[in-house]
Amino acid sequence: MKFALMMTVVNSAFWFFLHFGLAGLVTALPQDVKARLFDPARPCFQVSDGEMRFYRKIHLPRWKDSLPQFNPEFDKRHLRVQLTEGYLNEFLLITCKAEFIHVAIAVLGFLSLLFSLACDDPAWNLLHIFLPIAVVLALCNLPFAMIQRYNRYRLVRLKGQFARRTSAGLSERSVL
Repeated sequence: MKFALMMTVVNSAFWFFLHFGLAGLVTALPQDVKARLFDPARPCFQVSDGEMRFYRKIHLPRWKDSLPQFNPEFDKRHLRVQLTEGYLNEFLLITCKAEFIHVAIAVLGFLSLLFSLACDDPAWNLLHIFLPIAVVLALCNLPFAMIQRYNRYRLVRLKGQFARRTSAGLSERSVL
């Protein structure tokens, strides 16, 4: 029983450090590295019309604001009234970064299954506990990644409108 408790504590610490450590590591990257890695023009960050239809089918716009947000850099509840191209670019980069973090946590979380290999005695093998935890936590992170993709699709369209209107000589404020 002592071993199982120790492995559970180790697994819990793993998940805690995976969530906050990965987010901290990605946030601490130099700006130029983040700009290259989290470029919204990269194919992995492109969102298709079909994907947007799926998000609407699952009613993502209705429930997305119900989920908690933790982003000290950019709070979606307090968006700038006056949009600029730089602001939209920063917002797009942050959606890519947040998507990456949530998907990476969902995938890397399955490394917690390695803790069950530390059990020499099959009676103490905790795979039956760690596998459901990894699956549930992966499924809990995926809605957050989907929200980032949904928001990015809308931001890309807004940025296109902004570019067309500013090139036509309209004020930045008229984009809203």
